[in-house]
Amino acid sequence: MTSSNRSSRLGQQVAHAAMWNTLLAPLKTVTELFANLVILNTLTLPQVGLLRVVTSAAATLGVWGDLGIDRALPRFIPELEQDHGRAAVGRFMLLIYVVKIALLLVLSVVTLFLADAFIAYLLESVQNLSDRIDLLARHEVQQEIQNLASWLIFTVLILVALGSFFDGLMAFLISYFRQRAWNLIGMVGDVLQPTTAAFLVLSGYGVAGVLVALVITPLVSVALAGWQVLRSLRRVDTPVFADQPVSTALPPRLWRRFGVYTAISHVMNLSDYIISWQFAILLFNDLALAAIYSVGTAMVRMALGLLYRPLVGVQVPLFTRVRGGDANLPQTFAAIGRLLALILLPGGVGLMLLAREIILIQYPQFVDAALMVVLLTPALFLETFLSSSQIILQVYERYRLLLFSRAATLLVLPLMLWAVPTYGLVGAALSVGGGRVVVGLLAAVLAWRTFDLAYSWAFFGRVGLAALVMGLVVWLLKPWFGLSTIGSEVTERLLAVIPLLVLIAVSIVVFGVTLRLLGGLEPGDREWIRESRLPLRHWMTRFL
Repeated sequence: MTSSNRSSRLGQQVAHAAMWNTLLAPLKTVTELFANLVILNTLTLPQVGLLRVVTSAAATLGVWGDLGIDRALPRFIPELEQDHGRAAVGRFMLLIYVVKIALLLVLSVVTLFLADAFIAYLLESVQNLSDRIDLLARHEVQQEIQNLASWLIFTVLILVALGSFFDGLMAFLISYFRQRAWNLIGMVGDVLQPTTAAFLVLSGYGVAGVLVALVITPLVSVALAGWQVLRSLRRVDTPVFADQPVSTALPPRLWRRFGVYTAISHVMNLSDYIISWQFAILLFNDLALAAIYSVGTAMVRMALGLLYRPLVGVQVPLFTRVRGGDANLPQTFAAIGRLLALILLPGGVGLMLLAREIILIQYPQFVDAALMVVLLTPALFLETFLSSSQIILQVYERYRLLLFSRAATLLVLPLMLWAVPTYGLVGAALSVGGGRVVVGLLAAVLAWRTFDLAYSWAFFGRVGLAALVMGLVVWLLKPWFGLSTIGSEVTERLLAVIPLLVLIAVSIVVFGVTLRLLGGLEPGDREWIRESRLPLRHWMTRFL
């Protein structure tokens, strides 16, 4: 196969994966919005904070139950199959899960040993609630912690175990650009969990109902992912290089490289965790603050997830194949950068300008979370934009450079330990956001210098200017649309939905028209979109 043919085939694979990512994104978003409306308007601030602390505890243990394995799988599975066939991949995955089970057994013992301390921490977080939380809400959440203590610990253990299994299985599917299966399985979980949680909360089960939903969903998701992986492994493919013998034996050199890559991935996971919302929440020692901060970060992550959806699970296998000679690295990097700028710049500007109105319409008791959205959006969106550089360093196994970029978290950790207890919500947002930007910038600079990479700065200028024009229009039109004075009554909030949606539609049109007037997309990008199977591709090429 010639280089141009391989590059064309790779482009088709990426377009197909992006298509499935994009098609299924709206359903996930709508379901999550509905569940948040129910849960955040039914439960109290301390109850929401309790649930967020439980999931954060599971995420903390999950970092140690992974050890970087899941991040490494999409890097090595394509290479292993190419050289040794899919039977070798099956043996490799079996050994991986033996290691995972051993790690989970150790974590289970540690969790049970620390169970009493965790419950005591939760009860202390109730005592530290501010005076704005009424006595009834305090008493209710305290009783739930005491009555559900065993179930809280069990939920943490189940989330850690099933999360480890699920992430490994999904990493396998990503390795083959199995975006349709990956997205459908993920969609089942994304729809089942919030729907079940909302139903149980409406049925009067409160916190206990949400905990049940948290346990049911990963059980179903693991079963579906396991079924898809087994189906895939039954397809016995021959290696790409037919003159090489097929062997299921795993070479020692591969294990050494996998071990190093996994260790680096674990360092990255740990550094990600240190500058994550899960870690910050555990530092508040106040369930109400944990709830407000988590709602703000969740809103940013939901918007970011929706915008980034076309590239979910695409970049690691994409750059792995680029390393194998299927495409040119600087050109691929520049194309990914243009796509990220196109979706993140206008999305971030719009989110910052409309965050308060969006929260007031949905759940007014969390209006303080709007400040978190404004502070975190620039940082988290910029970090996502810079993520391609980090992925390239990891795929090309430049481990020293990766470790150097991640060393910045050693400075952020003491800053967070001081800033969160001292400055509360603002301290958490600035330390988490700033830490993530510093790490991303270090990785980007190192990748640019190592691989002679470059962004399409002229295109970024066009997109940035169009986003600024859009932002100015939104800011000027908000009072005209009556969004500056949204009441707290349900009818007033419902009446504000239509003007908000109209303003969002106007902002999209303004951005698109402005970008088109400034020059629009690059010719190569227009051609790629036209030949892809992305939704609305004909509209995008005409409009942009």
